[in-house]
Amino acid sequence: MTSSELPEKLNTERVAKYFIYVALANALAAAIFTTPLLVPTFGLPLIVGVFPGTWMIIAYLSFLTVGVLGMLGWSLVYFLSSRLMGKDQTIKFLAISHLVIVELSVYGFAFTMSASGWIGGQALRQGLSVAAVGFLIEPLVLPTGAFVALVLVGQSVGVFNMFWTLRSPRPSVS
Repeated sequence: MTSSELPEKLNTERVAKYFIYVALANALAAAIFTTPLLVPTFGLPLIVGVFPGTWMIIAYLSFLTVGVLGMLGWSLVYFLSSRLMGKDQTIKFLAISHLVIVELSVYGFAFTMSASGWIGGQALRQGLSVAAVGFLIEPLVLPTGAFVALVLVGQSVGVFNMFWTLRSPRPSVS
């Protein structure tokens, strides 16, 4: 394989910084998403206690888990691969793809789950039956599943990239 055929590389500590920045942005977004809970006229405490309002809680906790803690975890993995394992280069395309796919899909998942919970919860508050609410939120169920699948794809790209990074030989110093 010639040098022109090798994939473009990116410093693993730089990738770690990207993941930290995204985790911080997601933590800020999570704080903003929490704000409606403080406004009593939105009726969120009434909505989140029953189906499908609980979907909003699941979306929020999933966002915190994957979007904040998961991004911090990946930042740590990339940082430690450099500092502890001496692997300071990774495949640029895979690292950026990993970050973008997971980030977009975690926001998509949180949005569609939250929208389902909000729409369904408001419908229940207005007296619609559970069957009618299920029909009302049905168009959001498939996109939610697609975003879950994309999160898995993104995480798989990250795992593959990290395996490749850890198994790659250290560059020789000439």
